[in-house]
Amino acid sequence: MNTRHLAGQSILITGASSGIGQATAMACAASGMRVVLAARGLDALEQTAQHIQQQGGDATVIPCDVCDDDSVTTLFEQTIEQVGKLDVMFANAGYGLYASIEDATDQQIRDMFETNFYGTVRCLKQSIPIMKKQGGGHIIICSSACSEISLPMYGYYAATKAAQDSLAGALRAELTGTHIAVSSVHPIGTYTAFFNRVADKAGKDSVGLNTPDAFMQKPEHVAKCILKNIARSKPKPEVWPHWPTRLGLGLTTAFPRVSAWALRRMHKRRSE
Repeated sequence: MNTRHLAGQSILITGASSGIGQATAMACAASGMRVVLAARGLDALEQTAQHIQQQGGDATVIPCDVCDDDSVTTLFEQTIEQVGKLDVMFANAGYGLYASIEDATDQQIRDMFETNFYGTVRCLKQSIPIMKKQGGGHIIICSSACSEISLPMYGYYAATKAAQDSLAGALRAELTGTHIAVSSVHPIGTYTAFFNRVADKAGKDSVGLNTPDAFMQKPEHVAKCILKNIARSKPKPEVWPHWPTRLGLGLTTAFPRVSAWALRRMHKRRSE
């Protein structure tokens, strides 16, 4: 993968303090890109930035809460002030919820949509005018493999990911002719703090994985796939770090009865 032409380009990443966001920041910085790290946790952001800078990379830290309009506005204003341009925006901030459709509280549901969905919307609203003025750019939205199939006990989380995927598809068409590419990323389960945070919010010591352990991937692999797509002259509309899952999900769409049977079995095994 030749990424030398990325040197000097800028990328803003929300949720950059851990997991896929952090791994993507490091991969992009290693390719020569100027990275803007955004998240709520300042300490974690500064540690990531320090690691990047020690490796000779360019990293800027701007704390941000994607649930707050003013915070997101400030993030993009400071990005332009400090970096000068916005070549790529990766809307990655988000978290999961392990709860049944019946038992999840209204507040839990609203809070997760506020981060996962509306946080993405806020970043899109800021990115699009900037990139139109520049004459182009690349918007990336971190959705999930479960945007294509709703998993038991992760139904509300899957709903936020499907909503993000719908945004990406509509925006891709609406931005035709603007030289702004739009990509969605669809990871399967990754070895990150994701499931620990899910367990914390569920008030449990642990929760069921939404991916068989044999298929779990490292965030660095997902980051490599994202970077490869950024480096393409014509970025792909969707990034699937595990292509067999994409094929399998295509079959579930073609055969919904089989999908429903498999999900019932999955939930039964989890409940035993």
